[in-house]
Amino acid sequence: MTSFWQNDSIVWSEGVRQMDLVYKDDKNLHAHKRPDPEKFFPTKVRITMVQVAKDAKYDPALVPGLAPEKPKD
Repeated sequence: MTSFWQNDSIVWSEGVRQMDLVYKDDKNLHAHKRPDPEKFFPTKVRITMVQVAKDAKYDPALVPGLAPEKPKD
């Protein structure tokens, strides 16, 4: 995470409470600035991010409730 965007401005000891997701197309244009934003919005996503310390091994069993949900019909 040391090369993470704006790493030096993050107070890591306080934890990361929010991560923003930015939609861009294959030409690096923000989706909401395209002439056809209706192709992207509304959008519903669920993202879980887990930060693992350097030289540590990721263990999904350590994260309660991380099991993937079954898709809803």
